[in-house]
Amino acid sequence: MKASLLFGAAAAFAGRAAAFYGQMAAGDYIYLDGGSEQYVYLTDYNTGSTYSGWFSPGFNGCVDIECGIEFYETSAGSYNFGAKVWRTDDGCHNIDFEGALDAGHGYCCGSLPCDFTA
Repeated sequence: MKASLLFGAAAAFAGRAAAFYGQMAAGDYIYLDGGSEQYVYLTDYNTGSTYSGWFSPGFNGCVDIECGIEFYETSAGSYNFGAKVWRTDDGCHNIDFEGALDAGHGYCCGSLPCDFTA
């Protein structure tokens, strides 16, 4: 019984370790008629995959408000996924993968680029 509990706990921990570990970066704002957009870039250190997406109005307009973004793989694969991104008023950049890449919510505080896990 103890061995099965120990194995179950180890399996749960190993599953969590397979979640996203990488970097989030953001591009400069692009100002368009009536608004702004910003690109967000992700690098998955586990797989080497890279993704980019853009959202309006950018992190400055998504303070404590979750904004939708669609990420497109820019490396050799063709995986695309939707997520939510926002910045808290204390300067932490957040992403909710909503299950994509077997990941959940992750964040990093301070300026971008930054490393994080989800």
